[in-house]
Amino acid sequence: MSSIEAFPSATLRALLDRLIPADDFPGCIAAGGENYVGRQLSGACAAEATGLTHGLALLDAEAKRRVSGKPFASLSPDQQDSLLRELECGRACENWPAELPATVFLTRMVDLAHEGFYADPGNGGNRDAVSWRMIGYDPRLPANLSASASRLSPESESRSAPGSASR
Repeated sequence: MSSIEAFPSATLRALLDRLIPADDFPGCIAAGGENYVGRQLSGACAAEATGLTHGLALLDAEAKRRVSGKPFASLSPDQQDSLLRELECGRACENWPAELPATVFLTRMVDLAHEGFYADPGNGGNRDAVSWRMIGYDPRLPANLSASASRLSPESESRSAPGSASR
């Protein structure tokens, strides 16, 4: 089973939706943020998967303790935001582990949400380059840079390296 399958997915989706909510542009979920997080925690960041899964479970426990037994995903957006602000300020009710206090958990999830929203679409997030369009970024290389890049290709460097036969 991959790391993302072990995640409380409703909690993950609700959290990502609050960290980068939709406005005039799609939010983190619509931009593929959940897919990005899953790929990272199944790959390059696999060592973090267990801790972050536990953090999502603790986020649910915080919600249940504070709001009539409801899990985080069932809270209203205002209730979710209020709970996240409390945790961000270090006011947790649950016993978060010393190696991953609520503040550190939230910081890491914010980082992953931002990466998934703004990163190259080839990494699993930023579906259809939505965030790039939002900020007006055009991923094409300028024409003069393209010419420079071809002059700096490994093949051209080996031809012009000191001591090479092309001198």
